[in-house]
Amino acid sequence: MSLLSSFFGKATFVIEPIGAERAEECERLHGASFAFGWSKIDFESYLTDSHVIADGAVTEGRRSTLGGFILSRLLPPDAEILTFAVDPARRGVGLGRMLLDKHLENLERGGARLVFLEVADDNEAALKIYSRAGFKEIGRRENYYQRANGERRAAINLRLEM
Repeated sequence: MSLLSSFFGKATFVIEPIGAERAEECERLHGASFAFGWSKIDFESYLTDSHVIADGAVTEGRRSTLGGFILSRLLPPDAEILTFAVDPARRGVGLGRMLLDKHLENLERGGARLVFLEVADDNEAALKIYSRAGFKEIGRRENYYQRANGERRAAINLRLEM
């Protein structure tokens, strides 16, 4: 990479495991993605839990930044995606799909055969990415998620058979 492209080129991301040192960045991205974001302390707890697999899309270089992350609890043969967020400025370019694909590989390598998650019924982007990855709807919880304006939305329960 030339010096100019390192200053002006598009950021290149690698998918790698992340730990508690990324808790503050996770808090920021989560807060930008959800009405009720998790705290830095929440992320520190998850990112130090031995049953949690955490992957991040990290820019290459000395001052790496987090463009997205995904956390799952893995208790083979099951895994549950706990949360998944991509920086709003980086959405729509395939970063989320790249992150999800690598994360699912890591879960399978860790012994997962079934992966579960819940997603709001109005989160079209998430429903689309999960559908493309092979997740199928297995249930629904009415009035599960609350929006900042007080509106309530159903949770769609999804499962992927690996």
